[in-house]
Formats: sequence, structure tokens, C-alpha cells
Amino acid sequence: MARPQSITDEEILAAARVIFLNKGISGTVEEVAERCRVGVATVFRHFPTKQALFIAAMDAVNESEWNRFIANRAGRAGKDTRASLIELAKTMLEAARKMVPLIMMKMSNPTVGWDAHRARRVMAVINQLTEFFETEIAARRVVDVDPRVLSRVWLGAIRHIVMFEMLGSPFIDELSTEEFIEGLADLFSFPPSRTRKR
Repeated sequence: MARPQSITDEEILAAARVIFLNKGISGTVEEVAERCRVGVATVFRHFPTKQALFIAAMDAVNESEWNRFIANRAGRAGKDTRASLIELAKTMLEAARKMVPLIMMKMSNPTVGWDAHRARRVMAVINQLTEFFETEIAARRVVDVDPRVLSRVWLGAIRHIVMFEMLGSPFIDELSTEEFIEGLADLFSFPPSRTRKR
């Protein structure tokens, strides 16, 4: 039995993400509609063109989980800095595993340009991390390095993990994701952690 013709934008976008991530830009609106169990016209009422649907579906997922984490952790005294950094890395990694493939898919489509909205989103992430590290430096919980550098290194390290995971098993070495995250936290913690096994 067909699904009623009432469907939300987010339901359509969730189906479109699956189709476009599996098939690239060659995925069709018909496949999206079929996955949603609605007619093609219903999809087009929500998104007037395939390009509009692709761009909306490939827009990076919401980073609200780790935004809340940063807001809750910044400036809190008496916590284990290393454990908090590990928790932050894991929270951001979960979001990055969703975002990085979407970003790569967008970049692979020549009709999708880098607009001011996307640039503002990236800078918002960088600025939040910078503020977080400024607070942590002031409390002497992380290394005293320019927080703008720390924020970019941290974000780059998280994306690095996702890229290695996406490349697959031939590119995976003996360093596990857990070990990488722990080492990253050790690099940032102040005073430096001496927990590394030799």
C-alpha cells in the first residue's frame, strides 16, 4: 500500500542522502521518491529541481551534539581534561563520519559551488573550537599554543580519522582510532600526559 502523500522535507532529505551517497549524482529523483514511497511530483513540490534536492541533501548534518558538548565543558573546573578531550573527539568524530562523505559528494558535483553559507558554517566550527581552547588555555588545562592553531589541528585530526576509515582496510595501519584519539588528547593536555606505552 502506498504511503500517504504527506511527507516532511527531512524525510525526503534522509532518503536522498542514502541514494546520492550510494549512487552519486547519478541517483535519480525517482529513486528518492520510491524510497520515500511517494510520487515524484511530491518530491518536486518540496524541492523544485534535482540540483536543489542534491544540494539540500548533501548539506552537512547538524553539529549540535558536539556544540552542546563544548558549551557544557568549557570553563568547568575539576574535570579530567584528557577524558574530556577524548569525549570531545569521539563526539566530533561521530558527526564527522556523517559530514565528510556529504562534503566530498558536494565537492564532486561541479554545479555545487562553495557559497558564503557553507563558509560561515566552517568558520563557526573553527570559532567555537577556538573559544573552547582559549578557555582551556586560560585554565591551564591544555597546551598554551595559539587557540586558532589548536582548533584547526583538532578539526583536521578528526577529519583525518574519517578519511582513513573511508579509504578502507588497505590504508589502515596498526594505530587504532582509539589510540589515535588518546594520543591526540595527550598532545593537547596540560600538563602533557605520560600515559603512552613504549
